[in-house]
Formats: sequence, structure tokens, C-alpha cells
Amino acid sequence: MVYSGTTAASFTQASQDILHLGDLTISSERVRRACGRVGGDRVNEQQRRQEAFQSKPLPEQSYGKPADVEPPEIACVMCDGGRYQLLDRSVSSPGRRSARKGEHWKESRIGLLVSMSGEQHESDPQPSLPPELRYDAMADKLSEIGKTGAKLDLPEETAAAEETSTTVSDGLVGATLEHRGVVASRQSWEAFGPLLASQAWYRGFAAATRKVFVSDGSATIEKLQQTHFSHYTSVLDILHALSYGLAAARAISADEASAQQQYDSWAAKIWEGRVDEVVDELTVYGRKFGEPPPDVCSDDPREVIRRSRVYYDNHACRMDYPSYRRAGFPLTSSLMESMVKQVSRRVKGTEKYWSSSGGESILRLCGEYLSDNEPMRDYWDQRSHHAPGVRAYRHAGQPVYN
Repeated sequence: MVYSGTTAASFTQASQDILHLGDLTISSERVRRACGRVGGDRVNEQQRRQEAFQSKPLPEQSYGKPADVEPPEIACVMCDGGRYQLLDRSVSSPGRRSARKGEHWKESRIGLLVSMSGEQHESDPQPSLPPELRYDAMADKLSEIGKTGAKLDLPEETAAAEETSTTVSDGLVGATLEHRGVVASRQSWEAFGPLLASQAWYRGFAAATRKVFVSDGSATIEKLQQTHFSHYTSVLDILHALSYGLAAARAISADEASAQQQYDSWAAKIWEGRVDEVVDELTVYGRKFGEPPPDVCSDDPREVIRRSRVYYDNHACRMDYPSYRRAGFPLTSSLMESMVKQVSRRVKGTEKYWSSSGGESILRLCGEYLSDNEPMRDYWDQRSHHAPGVRAYRHAGQPVYN
């Protein structure tokens, strides 16, 4: 029942699935209450584990592990934000409720703990930019990731050829996924950091010899990394890095052919760890186009050039991609993007509204059921062993609007 309530698109769908697959009539409200109770149990258990972790000495937090856990060959941490709608009807809002559209949308926090394996290399195993990251293969994908500007006018036959897409990871060397753990919550980033760090510790991540934190470079996630994962190698997702190169290439180019040539040149330099040369070139273009005025539009070429230059300047220390390839580290956060979509499938929707406790419960359960070490199986085993043998009746908790 809890599994169906967590993995189905809604509690109503879960009720229908149970009827169809198990020939059991269980109302959607009963499924909701069960998810709320069990989700609350998981919140409390994770909080106890977090407090136990935080009570350990700092060296133990940074480099220790549980006695019965083997550290992964490569410990990789990623995190990002999702979306959900919050509506607490039991909480009275001050004054008249605003009718402004979108007021209920909030950000969820999702963390991915990936155990990986991969060889270390004395020299760069892939020194040249792979075809999968060149303009022809990546322009459409990078346009989805960042504000890269609109495509310039193309001859009809060229535009048709660009509809071909390639799976980015197919041609890149890097680590192999072994196991994954997922942590999801509606807590603030400040509260989510200790939760994610404690979950990583219990998986033996702190004791791994190779530890990497991959992110898109947002200031909030960088702060989390510096606070709770400072002993990890911080890597900027290379696709986000390339998206700024594409945006700048289109901003300075008169046609798509010129943009393609400029992007491929910058992408090769970024791949080779020569981001300082890209910054120098953008500085020259910045002087040529001029400084953007304070009220400039975000797609003004002057602002695009400035934004790309500042981005590379700020993240140059996290763009040493040749050394990351030698260490066997992953260079993209595509696994994280996929996980956000999987969690969002359950909690995100214009017709879905969650209370504070209900939203937290379902997010925690989503993370547990998406983790391949099956923490919920352990939970049910322990619950059956400690069952008193009598039925306990409880009052229904706060409602979940879904």
C-alpha cells in the first residue's frame, strides 16, 4: 500500500492499482494516511541517524564510516532542486490570501549518493573533445540547459541535419555506476546539507579514497558543498560549462556557421582545461562590444558575454577536466537530472497540493524507494519483528491535498 502510494502518480491511482493487481479495495484516503504515518517514521529515523552522525568528532565525520560498511571505490555526491506545490489549509495566512498565480510553488531538495567504480590513469584517457560534445551533437541539448540564445538562420538542409541527437554519455570515458542512494526533502538547503552528509556517511562515502561532488555551479549548492563536503573534489558539470560557451558564441556571431566554429573552439579548450584562454577571449570581446548598461536585457550580446566570462572566472577552479578524467571521475550531472524527473513525477503537478508534513513524508518515501539498497525492506523487516501483536488505532494526521 505504501509502495503504491509512493510510486503511483497519485493516491487515487495507487488505490486503483491495488484493486487491479491485488483485488483489494483500499480507498485513496487510507493509502494517504498509511504513507503519512510511514513517511513520518522515516523522517524520525533519518533525524536520529543525523543526530548520531553530528555527535561524532569532526575527523570521524570527514573520514570515518560504520564498522560494517565497505567504502565505494568512488564516492560521488550530487544535488539539485525540484518543484512541488505547498498548501497548508490548517495554517491561517495573515490577511487575505493573494490570488497571484504560482504562489504555491516551492522548491524541493534532492540529493543523489552514487557509488561508482573506475580506473585511474597516469595520462588523460581522452585528451581531445569527443564528437558527442561538438556543436552538431550538443546545440539542442545545451539550449535546454541554459540561456544560449536562439538559433541563428540556417539553410533548410542544415537545420534538418541538426535534428539528429546523440546520447552524451555514450562517448565519454568515466566512472561506472554501481549503487545509488536518494535523499529528498522539502527542508531548506541549510537543513538539507546535514541530512545529505549523514546519509553519505552511513554509506561509507567519507572513507572512500576518491570523493567527488558534481554540480551545476549554483551558489546555493556550492555553499552546501563547501560546508558539508569540503573534503570532496568539486567538479562543475561540463554540460553547464559548455552551455555558457554556446550562449557567448551565438552572441558574438553573425550567423550559425560562425557560432558553430566559435563554440567548437571554446568547447575544445574547456575540455582540455584551458578555461583561462576562454576567459581572455571573452574579455577581448567584452571590450569590443562594450560594457552592458545596468538596465540591459538578459539576451543582449553584451550581457551574455559578461555573464559567460564571470561564470568561467568564478568556476575555473572546478574545471580542471583533464585531472578529473585521470582520476576516473564523472564529468556530468545527468544522473541527477534524471533523478529530479523521477521524484517530480510523484510530487509535481498543477493539480497536486501538499501539506507541510504530507509533502515531507512523500518526498522522504520517494527517496527511500528510489534507493537501490532497499532501506524500506529493512524498515518493514524491523517493523514486523517489533510488532506488539495488537492493532493500534491512531488519529489521522494532517491532511495531504493530492
